[in-house]
Amino acid sequence: MDEGRTAVSAVASAAADGNGAGLLGAGNAVVILGIVGLVLFLQFRARRVRAVAFVWVALLVGRGLLPPGPARTTAAGLAFLAVGLVVSAVFGWLRGRTMPLWRDRDGVVWRRGDSVTLRLWLLTIGARFALTGVEYALFHEPFDGGSLLLGLGLSLAVQQMVLMRRGRALTPGGTEPRGGLGPAGVPGSAG
Repeated sequence: MDEGRTAVSAVASAAADGNGAGLLGAGNAVVILGIVGLVLFLQFRARRVRAVAFVWVALLVGRGLLPPGPARTTAAGLAFLAVGLVVSAVFGWLRGRTMPLWRDRDGVVWRRGDSVTLRLWLLTIGARFALTGVEYALFHEPFDGGSLLLGLGLSLAVQQMVLMRRGRALTPGGTEPRGGLGPAGVPGSAG
């Protein structure tokens, strides 16, 4: 019984001191890698462009805002959070503008990432980790998975908004572009 209280006391103390991420680091890393992996996998599958994709955004943003929060409340922590969110939004916009999009015979809008999408995702992730590295090296701000998830949610939100806007301008009867990274299997597609 005392061991349980000691463990709870240690977690509560670490969270109060802002060191909770150290205790939960491995678990957070697994969650973050799992989410990023699933999101990336789904980017390269033919999928309908619809508003239900914002559920992912809500989950990612919600998880990113959970305590201890997406950044420490220092000038450097908040500044790098803002810069990271701008970087995420810019790459979301770029992916939304370049991702192959088509409307099938039934009028349903589809999207599937291609090699450009992959390169933009790699640049997004690389830029976020580079910012984190600079933040740590120059200002001793610790890695914060919440910031990464918040940025991922914002990036997907911007990408989805751009895709939905582009989709409204498409005419029915298009075919899926060739050269995607996954199987087609979409009605009205060329694959």
